[in-house]
Amino acid sequence: MTTFPPASPPDWQDRHEGMLGRDLATARAIHEYGLSQMPGWAQVALDLRNRLAGRFGLKTEGADGARLMASLPVLEETPDRYCVGLQDKHLTFTLLTERTSARTAVTTSIWFNHWTGRAYLGLVLVPHKLILRHTIRSLA
Repeated sequence: MTTFPPASPPDWQDRHEGMLGRDLATARAIHEYGLSQMPGWAQVALDLRNRLAGRFGLKTEGADGARLMASLPVLEETPDRYCVGLQDKHLTFTLLTERTSARTAVTTSIWFNHWTGRAYLGLVLVPHKLILRHTIRSLA
């Protein structure tokens, strides 16, 4: 069985940072608030992603039947760090939310498991960046 997340450096990574102007005491609270603040078009895009991805055998929901992004396995949790992730056949990813007294940062790390992981990232990269920028701004 492979290590999850992989011990090797990620194949791709990005980080979005911003001011924290809301009274959110933990990194988990920031993560959950950010998910609740996604714009309507982002939810439509995620629903479309799930309909298409399911046809290719990719994960579209959590083990409990909840929306995938809301039910990702927790890999690490402290008051200042909250990391979730998923291992699928095309790629493995983690989403790390960090909190300091006045700032927050979200780091996405991806390890490609198959060439289709690179193709998938190419399709979702622009929406990914737009959603995270919107989320960081909503926290200010």
